[in-house]
Amino acid sequence: MSLVKQTAWVVGGVGVVGRGITRGLLQAGATVIVNSRSEERLQAIQETLDFPERLISVHGSLLPGQASYTVSEALKQTPLHHVVAHGAVRWWATPTAGTFEFYEFKAGCDESYSLNIKSDETLLTMNPEEFAPSSAQLASLHLSAAQQLVPRLTGDAPTYTFVTGDGSGKPGGDRTAMGEINSHHVWGLSAALRHEMQDSKVACRELRVGLSVHDGDAPLSEEVGDLCAGLAANSSDKGRLIKLDTVEDLETIMTEFHVSADDTIKPIPHYMCDTQRGTGS
Repeated sequence: MSLVKQTAWVVGGVGVVGRGITRGLLQAGATVIVNSRSEERLQAIQETLDFPERLISVHGSLLPGQASYTVSEALKQTPLHHVVAHGAVRWWATPTAGTFEFYEFKAGCDESYSLNIKSDETLLTMNPEEFAPSSAQLASLHLSAAQQLVPRLTGDAPTYTFVTGDGSGKPGGDRTAMGEINSHHVWGLSAALRHEMQDSKVACRELRVGLSVHDGDAPLSEEVGDLCAGLAANSSDKGRLIKLDTVEDLETIMTEFHVSADDTIKPIPHYMCDTQRGTGS
């Protein structure tokens, strides 16, 4: 089964994992929409994927208050069949030194910038009034995205797949405390939506990746992308939580959710860690 003549929106589609998801969907024949507030990041993903014809770049945000306009403009003449929402908080990057700016993106920064949290702030030094909005930044974005995208899903077997990280901390404390809390909030959002949508036509599932993304030259994000394409092509097991904690888990799930690449499409370049690491999502 392929995804030819189907359209997928990748939320968080311009970083390392998002790029892998986008590549996997494109290779399976789908038209793929990615959005970002950064024109530079949209240009970068086009370049690294060799400017595929079926990749639609949307300059806009899915944050509350902005998602409605971004989605309605992008889907004026385009049906939507699948959504893959990348909700992980990356943990491998190092905070970038310098002045903090609201929603600033810098290559090499940790997720604190996109979560509007100062990289040197700890929970015990944080203003309690700031905790509630800061701890729910990522979940708020994904709820806003889901509220706009789910009602627009169409076709015989639409799917909505969350892709999350393990949220269990990493040796060395590379993930910020607030990044850790945001990661767990997305877990909760995913669980609630998977339950609420159990009887809907949309197959809502979560792929929770506990393996390291950056082992070897070709990161795990490439396999995750292929797996997301397979999940989009198979709408069974509504509400399922799929955990990838071992290489054996990955091999088993890849076999279960296989998707055929479109043979008419030239191979899309894979991501290489040594040249692009630090631009992850």
